Amino acid sequence: MNVREYEITIGPTGEVELHIDGIKGKGCLEVVKLFESLVGEVREVRHTSSFYEPDDDVVIRNQQHH
Repeated sequence: MNVREYEITIGPTGEVELHIDGIKGKGCLEVVKLFESLVGEVREVRHTSSFYEPDDDVVIRNQQHH
């Protein structure tokens, strides 16, 4: 299993920057959708070279604990 890292930076005016590492291909877009649902609208997306590699399978599980 690949190691996946998510770096989240919150700026002084509240803007959020997310850097995803360890997901190849368009699988990272599923992670972006998840974070967008948590923090709000995405204003800009910049792809790294990993985005253009063959896709990794990404499965997102949403669990709620009561």
